[in-house]
Amino acid sequence: MASEPAPSASEYILHHLTYLQLDLSTGKIVVNSSGFWVLNLDSVFFSLLLAFIFIVLFGIAARRVTAGVPGKWQNFIEMCQHFVDSQVKDAYHHGARFVAPMAMVIFFWVFFMNFMDLLPVDLLPMIAGDMGVGHLRVVPSADPNVTLGMSITVFLIATVYSFVAKGVRGVGSEFLFHPFSANNTVVKLLLMPINFLLKCVEELAKPISLGLRLFGNMYAGEIIFVLLACFTLSAPSTLKNAIAVAMACLVLVLMVYFAVRGKIRPIRLLLPFVLFALVLFATVTGWGAPFAAAFWQIVLASGWALFHVLIISLQAYIFMVLSVVYMAMAADHH
Repeated sequence: MASEPAPSASEYILHHLTYLQLDLSTGKIVVNSSGFWVLNLDSVFFSLLLAFIFIVLFGIAARRVTAGVPGKWQNFIEMCQHFVDSQVKDAYHHGARFVAPMAMVIFFWVFFMNFMDLLPVDLLPMIAGDMGVGHLRVVPSADPNVTLGMSITVFLIATVYSFVAKGVRGVGSEFLFHPFSANNTVVKLLLMPINFLLKCVEELAKPISLGLRLFGNMYAGEIIFVLLACFTLSAPSTLKNAIAVAMACLVLVLMVYFAVRGKIRPIRLLLPFVLFALVLFATVTGWGAPFAAAFWQIVLASGWALFHVLIISLQAYIFMVLSVVYMAMAADHH
C-alpha cells in the first residue's frame, strides 16, 4: 500500500500550531477560529489532566507521610515545600496562611504544563491522529488563554485580599491619593483623576505581564522544537509513527546508558555503535523510515531540551514569585 506524501514544512508547522477547538455556540469542532465562544479543548484537557496528576502525586505523599525516616518521594516533597516556604517568607510578611499553599500549587502546576514541551513533538499528536483527532497541542502554557486565565485569577485573588486586608477606605485612598498627594484640598482633588488613571494602569499591567511572559517563553520554546522536527519530516500521523517515536526515545536512552554506565566492557562499548548503525541503515535505505525520522528528531531536540529544562523551571518559579509579590503588595499599607 503506497504511503501518503510527507507534509511540507509550512504544513507541518501549521498543523502543530492548530488547536482542537469546540465552538460553544454551535457545538461543533472548528479549526483556527478566533470567536469568543470557542474553547481550546486540548488546552483545557491537558491543564485538567496535569492538575489531576499533581493532586494524585502530592496526595499520595500526604497520606504516606511519616515522622520517622522519610521515603524518597516524601523527602522530595518536603524539600519542595521548604523551598517554596522560604520564597514566600522572603517576599510575603503578612498573616494569610493560604499564600504558601497557593504558591506551591502555582509552581508545580505551571511546571507540569511547561514540562509537556519536552515530549517528542509528534508523539501525542500522532496517537491522537490515529484516534481520529485532527489537531492537538499538548503544551497548555503555550496557549495565551490559559496563561492569561491563570494571571487574571491571581489578580482577582489579590484584589479581593486587598479589600480584606485594607478595607474599602484603604483601597480607595490608594487609587485616589497615590502616588501624588498634596496638603491643599483643591490640588488634591485635581490630582485624583491622574492618581486613579496611574493606579489602574499599574494594576492592569500585573496580570497582562504575568500571563504574557509565561506564554511568550513557552510559545517560543514550542516553535523551536517544531522547527527542529521539520528536519525529520516523516509519514502522516499513524499509530506506527507514534510507536516509532517511543522506540526512538528508548534507543537513545539505551545508547547513553550503555556508553556511560558502569565498568567498561566490550558489550557496553559496542552496543551504542550497533544501535547507531541500525539507525543509519534505516535512514539511508528507507527501511523503518518513521523510526529513523523519530530518532533524528529526538537527537536534534535533545540539545535544546537540556537548556529548555532550565527555562521551564525558571518560568514556573517566576510565575510563583510574582504571584506572591502581588499578594504582598495587595496587603501592604501605603
